[in-house]
Amino acid sequence: MSCGKEIKAAFIGGSLLFLAFAVLSGTACAQIAHNDEFVQHDGARLTLGGETFRFSGPNIEWLGLVSYGVYDPAGTHYPSHFEVDDAMDTAKGMGARVIRSQTMGDSVGCDLCIEPKSGEFNPEALAHVDYAVKAAHDRGLRLILTLIGDCTKCNNSGMGQFVEWAGARNMNDFFSDPKVIDLFEKHIAALLNHKSTLTGIALKDDPTILAWENCNMCGLISMMAQPGAGAAPVVKWVDTVGAYIKSIDKKHLYQDNSGLFLFDKSGSTLDVKTPDIITAEYYPHWEAVFNLGYKSSAQIFSQHAATITAKGKVYTAGEYGWDNTNWPTQDDLQTVLKNFESDPKISGELYWALQAHNIDFGWQPIPDNIPNAAYDKVGESGQWWALYYGGLNTLISAKEDMAARAELLRSHAYRMAGMTVPAHDIPHAPVITVTGFGALGWRGSAGAVKYSIERKDSDTAPWLVVCDKCATDADAPWIDPKPAQGMFGAKYRVTAYNADGKPSAPSNER
Repeated sequence: MSCGKEIKAAFIGGSLLFLAFAVLSGTACAQIAHNDEFVQHDGARLTLGGETFRFSGPNIEWLGLVSYGVYDPAGTHYPSHFEVDDAMDTAKGMGARVIRSQTMGDSVGCDLCIEPKSGEFNPEALAHVDYAVKAAHDRGLRLILTLIGDCTKCNNSGMGQFVEWAGARNMNDFFSDPKVIDLFEKHIAALLNHKSTLTGIALKDDPTILAWENCNMCGLISMMAQPGAGAAPVVKWVDTVGAYIKSIDKKHLYQDNSGLFLFDKSGSTLDVKTPDIITAEYYPHWEAVFNLGYKSSAQIFSQHAATITAKGKVYTAGEYGWDNTNWPTQDDLQTVLKNFESDPKISGELYWALQAHNIDFGWQPIPDNIPNAAYDKVGESGQWWALYYGGLNTLISAKEDMAARAELLRSHAYRMAGMTVPAHDIPHAPVITVTGFGALGWRGSAGAVKYSIERKDSDTAPWLVVCDKCATDADAPWIDPKPAQGMFGAKYRVTAYNADGKPSAPSNER
């Protein structure tokens, strides 16, 4: 059913419902169409409302817990509601249909985690998951949630925490030891059966979730833990976990991110029965350091898509790098994005990784921050992979290059979904959070790339433009170069501008 038909049907049902739908047109209508239906697996494609569903979007790892899978200077903490909303508003404005988040399905072994101790589940952590799920639903976004992934504070990551809890001997016991598998299945059951504190809907019944992902490239971890062990235990584990998930949840899709097919030349790893989607992760950045057995290129995605869809599975690229350590020029990145768009066997792809505004002013701090350019070019650091819409100077990226690449990703996401690239959303009015001694801080607006600042030197004075689209979120707190003589009586207000040069409403004065 098209969006136009939905409007007509809504009108027949009642004029008030018509009014709610009538304001939606074009891309906005497509964004929330079929919002309460489940994405389906139909052969080698995804469908929604009977039509092919393709997507692009970001990984936002921290939506459940900050500084769990990657380090954050502020330490482990829950994200604020503002940060979650801001990230999702930014993702939606960039054309995303799907977000992948590791910490909404996986956090173990810490006080703020979903599962702080074996078999104990944290209501506060789950409440933060609930908020992020509802925030996604309200914006017409879908979620892919990882069940076990990275953990910087666990011995040998999240998998290692389950191995430790079970008293097992080595990392590969995660895939074969019945005690470890039982502990992991209890984690899965607690999450899938959890009823939202906000909607009363169990996660296993919420169509906002597109798929449950089993792990984060755990096949690679298995090979590194025990070279030469072979893929058979992991292949069996993929189906064991898939069968268990589907015994509880018959509505959602199951995604395999073991990554085994990348290294298995026999192809037997693609004969798994339970996954609906098979995905992998692609970083030329890392291939320059490690011999992973394959080289990422614009063509590799289509090669993998052809191999996987021939098995009747859906193919997606669950992670890929967007920056210049992965694709040296913007043209290189554009070539990759155009290949995604042109190959119908590629159902979706998600870049790593989107950050949000800080709740006080400016941006969230750079995660996994190693302030060493020589290391950052070859190592693990948010200096290369953290994406700030509008741009931020890092040791790897110039602000202008980051902003331009974000716009390439935005235009691509709409085209990937078969939609016309729309004008940019009008940003929300900023919120001034800090003033004093000529300094000004404001809570940034999703989609803003520039800000203008006005000042009046007394209650009766006129507003003067003291910064005409001269500031960005990277400049907050902003310093007034010519503060009023009576600076304690001066008032300011801030206006945000999108990439089309369209302004928000001004902030409240302060």
